[in-house]
Amino acid sequence: MGFSTLAMVLTLLLIAHLSLLYSHRALLVEQRASAGQIRAVRAQEAAQAGLDWAVSRLNDPRALDSRCLPTAQDTAAAPAALRARWERSLAAAVPLQPACVLDEAGPDWSCHCPDSDAGRVWPPAADREAPAFAVTLQNGPRTGLWTLTAEGCSNPSPDCGDAGATEPDARYRVSTTLAALGQVVQAPLAALTSVGAVTLADGAGVLNTEHASGGIAIDSGSTITVQAPAKVFGPAGQPAATGLVADDPPLAAGSDALWQRLFGLDVAALKALPSWQVLACAGGCAGSALDTAWAQGARALWLDGDLTLAQGRWGTAEAPLLLVVRGTLRVGPGASLQGLVIADRVDVQVLASPRSLLRGGLVSLGATMLQGPIDVVRDAPVLARAAALGGALVPVPGSWFDPHTR
Repeated sequence: MGFSTLAMVLTLLLIAHLSLLYSHRALLVEQRASAGQIRAVRAQEAAQAGLDWAVSRLNDPRALDSRCLPTAQDTAAAPAALRARWERSLAAAVPLQPACVLDEAGPDWSCHCPDSDAGRVWPPAADREAPAFAVTLQNGPRTGLWTLTAEGCSNPSPDCGDAGATEPDARYRVSTTLAALGQVVQAPLAALTSVGAVTLADGAGVLNTEHASGGIAIDSGSTITVQAPAKVFGPAGQPAATGLVADDPPLAAGSDALWQRLFGLDVAALKALPSWQVLACAGGCAGSALDTAWAQGARALWLDGDLTLAQGRWGTAEAPLLLVVRGTLRVGPGASLQGLVIADRVDVQVLASPRSLLRGGLVSLGATMLQGPIDVVRDAPVLARAAALGGALVPVPGSWFDPHTR
């Protein structure tokens, strides 16, 4: 009798236990689903963090080391600012993909910014998960736009900083289009644009052979004086005189009107953008100041004072400079600069050989004097690249794209 009762009780307990497990099956499923959802959210937040991190670093003109941290080390062979590295990789069609992983020691990201190829991060310990992301920048649908893509993973993976890792439990991809806020809205149509009077003498030359821009060599809000043997060149078959526009009413309206037309922002707002590296030139700056800034990766330079250039090369066709000189620009012999230069005044007196060259565009907010062997040549591709340098890169409203919800 006792054994029968015990067997019946055990059977009833087993049935009750099975009933309890059956009633909690939904809870077990929810627990597993919740764990997967947590990993998915981690990957999603890592991707969004990647976008924010990349925008911040792209607008930082300082040199960065391999850990993506600011450094004072000059690296002339490889511009250290992330924006300069990315532009170089796009020009050379070499992929660049910085990567970061959430630091085990705290709420910071540990990153790797290589000069080319994909970044590599330290994998977390085997008993913990650490979200990671990798970001890529590609040319956008038109000049002046870039497509930024961030891949977020619940753990470092082949697409998130660890080529030797396995596929993560969750991944998330998001992209956005970047444009420059405060960039030169429209590149100057003339090789030389001057609010004040323009004087060319002693062999100076101004060239604009581009039909697309109208072939305007000099556009001035005042008078234009060309003293032989100085020359002005336009497109083939076009008389040189048609490339001279004097007393242009928009320029005669003054430097403030031209500034707004170029930048769309006032002086204080433009200077405050993080894309500019400001150089204090109270006593005047020379080409060595540009050399130092270039070695640190800076390409948009704001000089508070005069600038004198001679015997050197600054900027390239693929990586031009954007210079704002809040003073007088002076150029001596043997100077070569590619980019867009905007100066309060231009006083060029090249009194000896070799011949100097400014390729891209020159804008004077005051009077302009070009004397001696120097050429100012309009170059549309150089201007297009230089025009985007001064603005802070910001996401274009409505361009945020999440393929997982499409």
